[in-house]
Amino acid sequence: MRRSGVLAILVAVGLGSAGACRAAKELIPLPGKVYAWSFQADTLGLRPGHTMAFGGNWQVIEDSTEVGRDSIPPVSPAPRLLSQFEGDDGIAYHYLTFTRPTLADMDASVRFRIRSGEMDPSAGLMFQMDPKGTSGYLVRASGRSGELTFHYILYGKRRDVKYSKIPALAPGSWHTIEVARRRSVLHVSYDGREVMAVRDDRFWKGTVGVWTEDDTVADFASLTATAR
Repeated sequence: MRRSGVLAILVAVGLGSAGACRAAKELIPLPGKVYAWSFQADTLGLRPGHTMAFGGNWQVIEDSTEVGRDSIPPVSPAPRLLSQFEGDDGIAYHYLTFTRPTLADMDASVRFRIRSGEMDPSAGLMFQMDPKGTSGYLVRASGRSGELTFHYILYGKRRDVKYSKIPALAPGSWHTIEVARRRSVLHVSYDGREVMAVRDDRFWKGTVGVWTEDDTVADFASLTATAR
């Protein structure tokens, strides 16, 4: 199994009951603990380690469009992205979830850009996903409807909860989705502005992931999750 060096993992070492107690404490993310994925330690051309993929063609790539790559001195190491390349496999939803960390109250964010897509160019941030990757929450930006939608996913089936209008998604433009979970209240921001608040307690802990739809080809960067 590949190792992903970009995700900080707490490792507890101990013997006997005292060591077990310390391990149990250290495996609980402390408030303020930040998990960030840069993909620098992952293998180019493959999906990141410690992930589950559900449809699509997920690969870590270098960002050849990054401003400053030709500067002196050059940017090193080259920035990396998580990309979903599959545009026409007949599957409606493509998504990838990370297997850790598992967080309850949390903040999460991701930057995305849609490179192409005709049916419904969409990209989203998933959070509080269960260990099987079949249930949790999704906030999705849709180019077809011009909306940011809050969904819950139950056993692989998506359900709408709330909508907010957003500007048109220009191909190749970067945007940011952020969510903040405090008990049953969830705040959602888009490009730095809060656009909705939702009260929902279907799921109370889980992992994060990213999403595309139909024939969308998209890139993701700056994925972070913070325990609260």
